[in-house]
Amino acid sequence: MDDTVICHIAIADDWEMSRGFGEYEVATRGVHLDETGFVHATTPDRIDSVLAGVFGGLRLPLLRIDLSVPGLRGAGVEVAWVDGVPRIGGPIPMTDEVVLRETAITAT
Repeated sequence: MDDTVICHIAIADDWEMSRGFGEYEVATRGVHLDETGFVHATTPDRIDSVLAGVFGGLRLPLLRIDLSVPGLRGAGVEVAWVDGVPRIGGPIPMTDEVVLRETAITAT
């Protein structure tokens, strides 16, 4: 398993509003980090299943955020693996060392 890059699916408006704070604190669709204690993430090969399962039917612009695991850890944010699925243990710093790529997801 390549554990150097993980992904988070973000509602574009949530991601953009977080820029002013310098960090992103949304755990998943409609849920804040404070409620779960971690930000949901996935591996690149599981993006489609997350989109179908969590975001299916949602008609809002989405972003695929590719994140550096070493970058997160370097910023003091732990990444835990639970049953092969990554969990980000704090807010995502919106820095170039952490955020590798932001890609708009086209609804299908």
